[in-house]
Amino acid sequence: MEREQVTVPDSPVGPVGPVGPDADAVFMAEALSLAASTPVRPWPNPPVGAVVVRAGRIVGRGTHHGPGTPHAEVLALREAGELAHGATLYVTLEPCNHSGRTPPCAPAVAESGITRVVVAMRDPNPQVKGGGCRFLREHGLVVHIGTGAAAALELVWPFAVTDGFKRPFVELKTATSLDGRFAPPAARRSLVAPVYLTSEEARRQVHGRRRWADAVVVGEGTAVADRPLLDGRLVSGDTGVPGVEPVAVYLDTDLSWPGGLGRSPFVVLAGERARTSPNLAVINAAGGEVVFCAERDGRLDLAAALAVLHGRGLSVLMFEGGPVLSSALLAAGLVDRWRQYVAPVALGDGVGWPAVAPAAGAGLFTLTRTGTAGPDAVLVHDRVSFAAKLDLVSR
Repeated sequence: MEREQVTVPDSPVGPVGPVGPDADAVFMAEALSLAASTPVRPWPNPPVGAVVVRAGRIVGRGTHHGPGTPHAEVLALREAGELAHGATLYVTLEPCNHSGRTPPCAPAVAESGITRVVVAMRDPNPQVKGGGCRFLREHGLVVHIGTGAAAALELVWPFAVTDGFKRPFVELKTATSLDGRFAPPAARRSLVAPVYLTSEEARRQVHGRRRWADAVVVGEGTAVADRPLLDGRLVSGDTGVPGVEPVAVYLDTDLSWPGGLGRSPFVVLAGERARTSPNLAVINAAGGEVVFCAERDGRLDLAAALAVLHGRGLSVLMFEGGPVLSSALLAAGLVDRWRQYVAPVALGDGVGWPAVAPAAGAGLFTLTRTGTAGPDAVLVHDRVSFAAKLDLVSR
């Protein structure tokens, strides 16, 4: 997601920043940049950034780093100290008004001397739902909601559509030709190297999305054909992406593939019948951890597999499987966001979509946005309407 580049002073004694009607947008952009640049994924908490501004200068900054750590508002107020009196707080998500692992933020904001709060979006958490903003207003603070709302919602989208991760968030990424092929026929490709239909720019985008996922998951066929690394190496050192790699996972119902992935450690989800597989010891020796799941009709029960991963603390799951796994996820209605990359080539033949009957309502998506990555088209579809959710949280 592209954001306006913002120049802000590094210290309270720097030059005065923007004033007038554009100031809120500029300072909120800085808060959004902080939220997006967290060094670690904060899931299952949402990413949040905050800045304290007094007389046109940023005097405090904060970024939330995950459960049990101070919230962004608290860190920004702590850095601002006495300079918070009479200042404005810019925060990408409504300050909480409920106790969890840390005390609520709304009372701390009200007691800090802050007189105005600019909130990008209301908290979609059912425990909050406007309670933080209402508390601030009841204590005499001026509260404005909606500046930078779309960018803020994009950052917390997995949190927003799962009601605070009551279930895992599933993003499916596919890359195909214009005529819907995932790869050329076997005779026209190497058996030991990945096939890239899309550009380097598209792959960089995918690596950035991987860094926001707790786990990247592929099927056995992709593991065998590509030995993928499933990491974010192309964006290492970039701003706007966490620095921690996701867990690498592949699905193999019968543990027929002993070769693992291109990096270790990794996780293999296998069916219960594979507990006696002779490949179990080989996979363990290669750095793999085998986790057993329920089966359905001779294959892994995908809903059960998602539950197992979620139970291991993996809240955001990115699937990059081929057509068989992708179509199974879509048919079962398990995909929250589908990100399609379409390369400007027509293969005419090759690996295409299988015919799988979808469950009732499984195919219902809304088109959230379109874009490009180099020469490739990018289409983002969401099961929950982004526009409808944005309307609810931005006013």
